[in-house]
Amino acid sequence: MDHVNWGEEYFIHRFGEEANAAIQDIHARGKTPIIIGGTFYYLQKLLFKNKTAGDKEESAKLRDLTKDEQALLDGPVEETFKKLQEVDPVIAGKFHPVDQRKIRRALEIYLTTGEKASDVYREQKLDEFEDSCLNYNTLLLWLHCDKEVLSHRLDVRVDKMMEDGALQEIQELYDFYKQQDPEPDCSRSILQVIGFKEFLPWLQSGETDPKLFAEGVERMKIRTRQYAKYQVKWITKMLGVELHKEARFDYMYGGKMYLLDATDLSNWGSLVGDRGVRIAQQFLKSGPSKVTEPEAPEHLKQLLPTSEFFDSFKSNKLKESSANWKHFECSVCKDSEGRPLVAVGETNWKIHESSRRHRKQLAYNERKRTHDEVVAKYKKIKEEREAMKAEGNVN
Repeated sequence: MDHVNWGEEYFIHRFGEEANAAIQDIHARGKTPIIIGGTFYYLQKLLFKNKTAGDKEESAKLRDLTKDEQALLDGPVEETFKKLQEVDPVIAGKFHPVDQRKIRRALEIYLTTGEKASDVYREQKLDEFEDSCLNYNTLLLWLHCDKEVLSHRLDVRVDKMMEDGALQEIQELYDFYKQQDPEPDCSRSILQVIGFKEFLPWLQSGETDPKLFAEGVERMKIRTRQYAKYQVKWITKMLGVELHKEARFDYMYGGKMYLLDATDLSNWGSLVGDRGVRIAQQFLKSGPSKVTEPEAPEHLKQLLPTSEFFDSFKSNKLKESSANWKHFECSVCKDSEGRPLVAVGETNWKIHESSRRHRKQLAYNERKRTHDEVVAKYKKIKEEREAMKAEGNVN
């Protein structure tokens, strides 16, 4: 913590090196590392082998980037994506056109190794059939909370953060923001953190409008709840899929996920503390395959993915999924930047086509078309009448 300057971008491979070094140091002292929270893309890098393209490449074999290549990687995502489409159209189809982090990494692999990221990715998928993907003997505990209860807790946490000095940190970050030339992109570096760009309207107004401040707090709460929803989706689908692959090795290195019910804090001791300790003790004493505690309490078992789910699940992370790496552009819907909405993969496209948002936009466009036709019709009639009237006056 606190060892990266605000103006410095912190990339996943540096995180992997530093986090693994810390884990090795803890192991060397005879202790067990405990990892709490974290951004899922980074957590994936830490837990699994070869889950980010290019993981197997040795740094000694990497070619240094030229000044122009580095500028391309650090430049606008539109230019980076255009170049990736040229050199590796297959992998370009896997990512959304504005997913700067993944697009940057895929192009970086090509520029530094000469290999297409799509070829590297396929090799990694084949490796999964030969051995466990886990870097370490791993026990995963999921602290689950009912959605409504969690939403309230998150709102209260934001209010508490404001009381405990978050506002001062936001103002300090804004001072850094103003010093940058040109104006920095808030989708990169520390500026993308939840709790800064939500307050930009208030900060840029001189920090005097209480309404803008209240709107910033509300936006921060909304973004926090949205991120929590995304976390649950990632756990049940993406993480669940990766962990399920360990079943072919009988979970010999761990990989099972145990759910702890943290909804009722008055029962934290028994439902979270005691149960979590029992699971950890069995794991450490007898090994990953000897844990006798159930993976979830009876009333929450439906939250864990079933075998039927895995059989039917369509993921961009499976070996055969490259056939579905395609972009579908909606002719009627727009994204938050006003650009045509892009869905990645046929499955996501079908979901979008049947979504309420898409149907609502289609209905709006139809009403607008009908309205415009009526307006054009009466405008034409009016123009014809005026022309006839003018012609009569001339005669």
